[in-house]
Amino acid sequence: LIDYCCSIQHILSSTTLTYKYDPYNLLYPWLGRGLLTSNDRQWAVRRKLITPSFHFRILKDFLHVINETTGRFMTLLEKESAAAHNQLIDMQELVSRNTIDVICETAMGFRVNSIEGNPSPIVGAINTLCEIIPERVLSVLKRIDFFFKWTPLYKQQQQALTIMRAEFAKIIEQRRRLIKSSSYQASLNNDDTLDSKRPKMAFLDNLLTAEVDGKPMSFEDIFEEVSTFMFEGHDTTASAITFAIFCLAIAPEAQRKAYEEQLHIYGDEKTRHPTYDEVQEMKYLDLVIKETLRLFPSVPFIFRSTRESTVVLDKYLPKGTTIAVPILPIGHSPHSFEAPYEFRPERFEADNRSKASAFDNVPFSAGPRNCIGMLKRHQADIDTYSHTFDLLCLGQKFALLELKVTLSKLLRKFQILPAPLARQTIAQVFNHQYRPGPQELKLQMPITLKSMTGVPVRLLKR
Repeated sequence: LIDYCCSIQHILSSTTLTYKYDPYNLLYPWLGRGLLTSNDRQWAVRRKLITPSFHFRILKDFLHVINETTGRFMTLLEKESAAAHNQLIDMQELVSRNTIDVICETAMGFRVNSIEGNPSPIVGAINTLCEIIPERVLSVLKRIDFFFKWTPLYKQQQQALTIMRAEFAKIIEQRRRLIKSSSYQASLNNDDTLDSKRPKMAFLDNLLTAEVDGKPMSFEDIFEEVSTFMFEGHDTTASAITFAIFCLAIAPEAQRKAYEEQLHIYGDEKTRHPTYDEVQEMKYLDLVIKETLRLFPSVPFIFRSTRESTVVLDKYLPKGTTIAVPILPIGHSPHSFEAPYEFRPERFEADNRSKASAFDNVPFSAGPRNCIGMLKRHQADIDTYSHTFDLLCLGQKFALLELKVTLSKLLRKFQILPAPLARQTIAQVFNHQYRPGPQELKLQMPITLKSMTGVPVRLLKR
């Protein structure tokens, strides 16, 4: 377990410590050798193929999908808050429905209707697979394939994978036909991203036209990468949005500032879709998101395995040593952050971060295995992170687009209030000796950070 910034920089930026290991092995039945789980040449080839999928044009197409989907999500929240008569709403479950709709449509160009409560079979399959992974992580026996295959969960996993592959095969054929159509080809030369009739590019489209060693990608290769995109972009983004809502609920002053920023940009327009440029204007909301991810990183631990012997903190680590990098405790370190359990978005203002290390808060990881969109292969490149903390890879930009658009619309439409019986401080959320009440959070963090008790808040319509 490594928690010193200098050591973390060495591990995350090292080209000899880039094997992902241990819990990631449990993802193989679903994600195969996709970008999240692959290593060496296969990882490098896949990453080079996938990076163009996050160019500026497709991000604008993604923004259109995010806007349309979050618009439907706000309609759902209006109905839920009215039905609850200003009582508690579990945002964790509802946000998850929103993010799965966004990720499926941006990944595959296919609407799955989870928000409306009439989801495609693929939604149930994804949810089943996402639920099985933490079950295996938390069980010593279920982590072992031999024992896992004798459990009911294994049968559920295989059934879900069968549904996923069957549905995905249909979607691939639909996208192939669309890509060949004259309207799609014409749309590639149409820069009007606000044109609702223009076919929107999906992550899948780039994979269908990509080649590896002069050959098209196989069905299995494409399935692995789209599944990886959906897994990484659904659960993690849902976690970030949900905990941002929780933080805003218990920090009314931060919520007031975030709302005033929205008023400055939109006036009394509560439903207008943000443009790409307007999203960039949301400077305070950006601070809120950074502070949320410091306290509640979507992936609280990441793992690396040494593929050759190395020395860390004057300790010899033989080849094959598994190293856990505790992203969550790093963000809570009093050595890096004053009053670490206080929600202070202003701590991420440029003047306050001028002397900070980029590696004392790494919710998106860093170095050569960081999120999709930026190839950093040499130490000289990695060192620039300490001077370019805000230089985000395009994969991060996609996640931040969804975060900002969702929170922007939520703040403009609702005041967020904490659960009336909740007295839990942020420090108590992370105190294992504290016993949370029925309206308080109880965290679970096998791979993605979640609350086992949901995230209950009240929404008052503005």
